[in-house]
Amino acid sequence: MTVLFYALNFLLATAMWLIVGRLVMRPFVRNPGNAVWQVFLVATAPPYRVSRALTAGRVPERWIWLVSLLWLLVARLAVLALQRALVA
Repeated sequence: MTVLFYALNFLLATAMWLIVGRLVMRPFVRNPGNAVWQVFLVATAPPYRVSRALTAGRVPERWIWLVSLLWLLVARLAVLALQRALVA
């Protein structure tokens, strides 16, 4: 059971770090067709899509990265709290 929580926490953390990586890389990308940039765009599309759906379009596009990070952080904290409640 704990392996499931560890895997879920790992996936959520990976999504968070991919969003941070996308933010850091954005000023340095000159060619939008760059393969590495495309990987970041594809990998961060699902969290962005979920954030847009949860906020029903009320958040401007320039702030969707912050909302996505906050939702992922809340999800990670919920997973950790659930894990502790079930293990204790």
